[in-house]
Amino acid sequence: MKRSTSRLKGQSGPIAFGALLMLFALAVLLPGLKLAGRLDDTAAALRLVSEQGRQPDVLAGALASVRDRLESFGYVDEPLAEIRAGSADFERMLARLGARSSAGLLDSDPARAIEASAAMRAGLKQLREAWTSYRGALEPVRHFSGVPYADSESAGTQLNPAGRELAQQAQKALAAARQATPLLAADTGRLAAALEAESARLSTWLRLLMLAALGGALGLGVALGYFALARRREARQLLEAQRQTEDILRTVKDGLFLLDENSRIGATHSTSLQRLFKRERLAGLSFEDLLQGLVPERTLQTALKFVEVLWSERTRENLVRSINPLQEVEVSFDTGNGAQESRWLEFDFHRVRSDGRLVSLLVSVNDVTPRVRLARELAESQEKAQTQLDTLLGVLHVDARHLRSFLSDSDAAMKMVNAILRDPAREEVAFRRKLDNIFRQIHSIKGEAAALGLGTVESRAHEFEDALKELRQRSTLSGGDFLPLVVKLDDLFTHLGSLGDLVTKLGQLNFGPEPAARAAAGTAAAATPEFGAAPAAAGPADDPIGHTLTQLAARLGHDRGKTVRVATAGLADVPVDYRRAIKDIAVQMVRNSLVHGIEVPDFRARCGKPTTGTIKIEFRSEGAAGYRLVVEDDGAGLSPARIRETAVKRGLLSAEEAARLESRQLLTLLFRPGFTTQDSIDEDAGRGVGMNLVAELVKELHGRVGIATGEGRYTRFTIVLPPLPAAVAGAAA
Repeated sequence: MKRSTSRLKGQSGPIAFGALLMLFALAVLLPGLKLAGRLDDTAAALRLVSEQGRQPDVLAGALASVRDRLESFGYVDEPLAEIRAGSADFERMLARLGARSSAGLLDSDPARAIEASAAMRAGLKQLREAWTSYRGALEPVRHFSGVPYADSESAGTQLNPAGRELAQQAQKALAAARQATPLLAADTGRLAAALEAESARLSTWLRLLMLAALGGALGLGVALGYFALARRREARQLLEAQRQTEDILRTVKDGLFLLDENSRIGATHSTSLQRLFKRERLAGLSFEDLLQGLVPERTLQTALKFVEVLWSERTRENLVRSINPLQEVEVSFDTGNGAQESRWLEFDFHRVRSDGRLVSLLVSVNDVTPRVRLARELAESQEKAQTQLDTLLGVLHVDARHLRSFLSDSDAAMKMVNAILRDPAREEVAFRRKLDNIFRQIHSIKGEAAALGLGTVESRAHEFEDALKELRQRSTLSGGDFLPLVVKLDDLFTHLGSLGDLVTKLGQLNFGPEPAARAAAGTAAAATPEFGAAPAAAGPADDPIGHTLTQLAARLGHDRGKTVRVATAGLADVPVDYRRAIKDIAVQMVRNSLVHGIEVPDFRARCGKPTTGTIKIEFRSEGAAGYRLVVEDDGAGLSPARIRETAVKRGLLSAEEAARLESRQLLTLLFRPGFTTQDSIDEDAGRGVGMNLVAELVKELHGRVGIATGEGRYTRFTIVLPPLPAAVAGAAA
């Protein structure tokens, strides 16, 4: 902007000199040209008057010759032609002088630069009047044609009537010539004298004008010298200002540049701009090309629209700057070796006005990477501190034995995931099997963490599942695709280790979760004997599985606006070898009942049901027949039509295949991987993993699953497991 102002100041001298030169031309040269033209016309008129001054004498002599030749019967055509030519010349002279007078050369208008004298007007008037009177006498002679003589043998050559008429007219014209010739000569002389005086006056004015022009030229020369000195001084100042501007632009750390109305970068910008954008040539580059490839396409288009809005005069600058999409934007640069370097830049826009008109936008770019990274580190520290606090509060509300059991089981599951990841695989089927096994272990950890209310563990496990889901959706898999899972496994492993350390420290301080858990046990939803001959339910301290399921149901019911009562029986008698599997199966069943089965209280009331739903869980030994686990809820039941529709929608079956299946066959689709009737995915359902995990666990234990349902009334899952020796033998085989 300063350079533009200096440039305008530097041009003010030549502009002023040019204006003076134009004024000089208008004030001196144009009047001089006009005076010269008038002088030339006056001189021409003077020559014409001088040439025609002898014309009256010539006409008088020609008339006398006509008279004498008629008397001597001589040839009269020659003097008649002389009369005609002389009178025509004199009339042309009067016409030309009259034309010059009407054109203004002899006009008396006072607005003219040079006025015609009164003598010139009077002389021309008298000359016209004298000639008009004289021309009347000349007309018959001028227009005579024919032969003035007649020949006869008796009389010889005599004047005929026309000749006698011509002789009389010639005599009259000769008499008029004697009177008019002196008058015409005098008038012509006076007109010539007036023209000479006018010519002298015009010459005087022209000389004065030339003297004025000489003085003006000298003045312009002085002014030119002054302007030259001033321009040299301003040029030195301009060079100094340019040097200072370049020093500023070379030193300032911000990237500074101007955007014109076509969104192109101006020729002048700070040196830091090249460093910030890793480009050498920026002048003339469009703003779109500057950001192309550095920011996401959506951000780029928003930025271009923002710049376009800034050019609108109706837009308030302070208001629109508050919605600047480039206030803190992440840009990525190619380092040249295939890697990307990310930095955060902050753009600020200011309108530049000249004479009240918006001429450009001043853009400043600042590298705020250290500030952003510091803010993120601070946010991560705060998040970590909050996570630790949440973990501590969560641990304080969990029974120590349940927590230790969870940590032990989770540790075993994590080691299993690690072993699965390390197990080499080459075929697609093996990769898919690895994914399914990892998914099952992580889902088990997630389910029990949700039951215990350990949200930090649940959220990490959920993120792990998201990564597994993304791998499942790929058409092909390779060993390298599993590498990101190692990072997430390490994060979950580390968090569980921190949780274990926290439990150990609390135990050492004698401030463990047991007291709080025992205090809460009195208000927890107790397990009640609901299954006839089954033994009475044990309290939470003796039934860790029942306590876990009760907590899970309470949390899920609260999150989904449902009221539920969990009744358990026999879970305290689950054999040790079945305990982990039964707990995982029961957790998935309770989750399934809360998400898909139990309705919200208002709906249950409209259906004539108690507003509080009930989930019954019973485990019992059947002697040589093995063990039976029954999970039943009084919810919405299963709809074969809904299952058939979902199977077709998700592409598991064609419409024809689904139509051929009976209701019992449709219910088996619930255990297929990825099958779910829920449209959205959350932490509790939507991926089609839970029931598939149940089927896999039952299969590993060589058991079987049965389903009974009444639509709108209940759903019951019955799981039959073999006696322990057979199960252990089958697992060993």
